[in-house]
Amino acid sequence: MAHSTAHENTGTSEWKSASPVSKRRAFLFRLLAVAGGIFAALLILEVSARIFLYRYGVFIDDLRNNIARAGGGPLTLRDLIRMSSNERRCYELIPGARGTFVDVPVEINSAGFRDKDRALSKPPQTWRIAILGDSIAFGWGVKQDERFGEVLENLVNSQLSGTTSTRVECLNFAVPGYNSVMEEATLRDVVLGYQPDLVIVHLVTNDDEIPNFIRIKPHVWSLQKCFIVEIVKDRLVGRPVGDTARLLIGGVVEAGGRGHGQHVVGYRPELVPPEYRFLVGRENMRRALHTMRDICKERGIKTLLVPHYEVTDLVAALEHPSSTSLVMREWLDEAHRAEFDDVVNPLPHIVKYALEHKISPDALSLSRKDHHPTPLAHRLIAESLVERVLELLRTKH
Repeated sequence: MAHSTAHENTGTSEWKSASPVSKRRAFLFRLLAVAGGIFAALLILEVSARIFLYRYGVFIDDLRNNIARAGGGPLTLRDLIRMSSNERRCYELIPGARGTFVDVPVEINSAGFRDKDRALSKPPQTWRIAILGDSIAFGWGVKQDERFGEVLENLVNSQLSGTTSTRVECLNFAVPGYNSVMEEATLRDVVLGYQPDLVIVHLVTNDDEIPNFIRIKPHVWSLQKCFIVEIVKDRLVGRPVGDTARLLIGGVVEAGGRGHGQHVVGYRPELVPPEYRFLVGRENMRRALHTMRDICKERGIKTLLVPHYEVTDLVAALEHPSSTSLVMREWLDEAHRAEFDDVVNPLPHIVKYALEHKISPDALSLSRKDHHPTPLAHRLIAESLVERVLELLRTKH
């Protein structure tokens, strides 16, 4: 009996001494399970990002090697562009391309622009206005006759009606993603041949940057780089999102943040292929603006610079109509520094209209994620230009 009791006591003692070990093992098992789950999730994210980049990433190499689809149904920007023979333009719209782009019909004319087909020779009693710009002037997400260029043409001709037999034509040479250097090349390459009387340059806050696809193509399957680690590193140095994340969502990568160019924290010029670095940076932008001014001045062509507002500028102006945001002030300074014949800032007219009609900023952008202007915003931009355009044309003639 005593032996049995001793045996039971020994068993109990062994169980008690083993219990803490079992708890530690259970804890370690749970810890490893959590760590394994996190690792698996990160691995899935990493692989997913690489697969997405491999299948859907668009890079300048693709334009060099392939011919884009030039007709049919829904189109992406990749379907509308091809490499340009002029390296300063880099790429251009495909003549004859047509389809639905950003939910609206788009047709590219024989010269490679979203416009009517135009004769090079200017018709008698005609004043020609050439518009240079990027996706905003191109009419991203709006019908062709809703763009500020077409609206401006109609408004100016209405003013001229009954007073003169002269008519105005607005020719649109805007290409999505173009910056000031590319616009200068377009002016030399194409626009001058159409004998414009006035050149309007639409200046936007990313005119010292280039589109996302003109960048060094990442080695998608390289094991020497972890894209998720890159995103974390970007956050640590102050970039808004990682290069990979910006690439996946179609943002700007080479300048570190839209509208700030080389002055933003974490500027990454090394992401731009060396042969295209002459396209980026504030100094290259300024040089291009001055060159456009000089080219036109030598030929007696009037020039008008129209700085575009950011949505943040619009919101700030609606809240404090008498003030100017720092971003808008900076770009107005850049516009005046270019010394065009004139600068027109459409923002005060837009703010006045919005306040009088109780219009929210949402009514002036395509969506909360797409800040391109709506047809209403295009009309307001055109209205802000009419008076000065007429003065410039009358001064020339």
